[in-house]
Amino acid sequence: MAINRGTEAYDLSLFEERPAKIVKLHTNKKLQKEKQRRNAIQSLLNTVATLCVAALVVTVIGMMIMSKVRLTEMDDKINTMEKRLTELQSEKIRLTDQLASKTSTKSVEEYAYNVLGMQKIESSQIEYIESENGDKAVVSKKTDSNVFETTLASIGNFFTQLAYLFE
Repeated sequence: MAINRGTEAYDLSLFEERPAKIVKLHTNKKLQKEKQRRNAIQSLLNTVATLCVAALVVTVIGMMIMSKVRLTEMDDKINTMEKRLTELQSEKIRLTDQLASKTSTKSVEEYAYNVLGMQKIESSQIEYIESENGDKAVVSKKTDSNVFETTLASIGNFFTQLAYLFE
């Protein structure tokens, strides 16, 4: 085995830092077109999303305005109805007082005395009736009548009561 010990030296320049080489890559036209297409689609989607959000905001604002308008209309209606209720309650009180004054005991007595010529009862005019048999209830006999007679009697009673109401 021969050992070679010569003048050979190590080349240390191989271990020194060297500036990196800049390599220019050629763009792939298919990838570039695909990227442009994706950018166009993304741009379109962003525009559509923005328009949808804007439409939603306008709709919500419109609905809020409509609800405020309806609320105002209902408040006006409630105020009008409360005013009418107050008027009707005061009218009721007035009519109740007027009725009470016309139907009071004093006014009825005056009407009976002045207009109808009635007088107050005296104790000598009172007579008590005594019954020896006690209280009894008598049931009248039912007469057998046909439907025609019953209908005529009902119609007659109706007109009699109607005439009594209009007296």
